[in-house]
Amino acid sequence: MRLLKKHGILVFWFFLLADCYLILTEKEGLRYLTKPVLIPVLLFYIFLNAKPHLFKHTKKFVFIAFLCAWLGDVFLMGKGNFWFIVGMLAFIAAHLIWAAIFIRMHKPEIKHSQEVVIGLAILICWNYAILHFIGPNLGNMKIPILVYMVIISLMALSTVNLLGSRSKQNLAINFFIPGAVLFMISDSVLALRMFLYTDVSFLSVVVMVSYGYAISLLADGFAHYLRG
Repeated sequence: MRLLKKHGILVFWFFLLADCYLILTEKEGLRYLTKPVLIPVLLFYIFLNAKPHLFKHTKKFVFIAFLCAWLGDVFLMGKGNFWFIVGMLAFIAAHLIWAAIFIRMHKPEIKHSQEVVIGLAILICWNYAILHFIGPNLGNMKIPILVYMVIISLMALSTVNLLGSRSKQNLAINFFIPGAVLFMISDSVLALRMFLYTDVSFLSVVVMVSYGYAISLLADGFAHYLRG
């Protein structure tokens, strides 16, 4: 436990790189030994570093959000549209809970809305560009993908909103905003891999590295926040 408390992020990266190696060597069956371990490692890291008697409600929401992300990881290991949609629903739940946590950490204020407006403009351009590339290939997946884009954009905007709080600015800049940006990059590459560049297997590694970096930043940010 001491190892996970002090070096949980390093342990996470060990399993993440092992998972990427299995992708590169096309040993998909062995990924059931690596990918499902990733988020439990981060949960141990977060809660071993959290102060026992602080942020009780926030801890519950953090746990549920990462649990949803873990379910998403597991479901996305399945093949076909059914498992993709179920996995996406799990991540939608995770993003909604993360957004709720960030808004709870700092409620939006009109006087600090400039950063959010700029962030919204960037997100609209980003999502439009991705849809421009993959839109013709989405078929009946168009609505689910659009819904997911809206939800993850909401989560990203909720991290930008933290810039309005002096006490949370450093957490936002160092952990939460980069984590949200990397999440969007990871999911965008995943969409390109699934619906456009289906024969470029290396993109799966790009997806995992960017996703791993994203969720480890969120975990590290919550670990710092829950220390008090």
